Amino acid sequence: MKTLLFLLFVSTFIYPTGSSKTSVPTVPPAIIVRTTDSIDFKTMVQPIFEKRCNPCHFPGGKMYEKMPFDNPKTILNHEAGILKRIKVDEEVELVKRFINSSKS
Repeated sequence: MKTLLFLLFVSTFIYPTGSSKTSVPTVPPAIIVRTTDSIDFKTMVQPIFEKRCNPCHFPGGKMYEKMPFDNPKTILNHEAGILKRIKVDEEVELVKRFINSSKS
């Protein structure tokens, strides 16, 4: 019985009921995309490729000479193949927006 009471007591701290006045909205750990601002390659797009395509397409990698993903021109020239490799919808949308904004 003591164990049950202890677990019940601890669970109230682990799983709050939402009655707190200082609740924080839940935001999924996705990339936050600003719709009105232009997309900066170095700070918004390149980190996606560093996470997904490192080390092969970055300095020292076996594909760096052919397709350096730290160069925005590479992304623009190989958009179809690159977009197939990214599986997170938010990241795909950000890269597409970068490509479209660069074509304009």
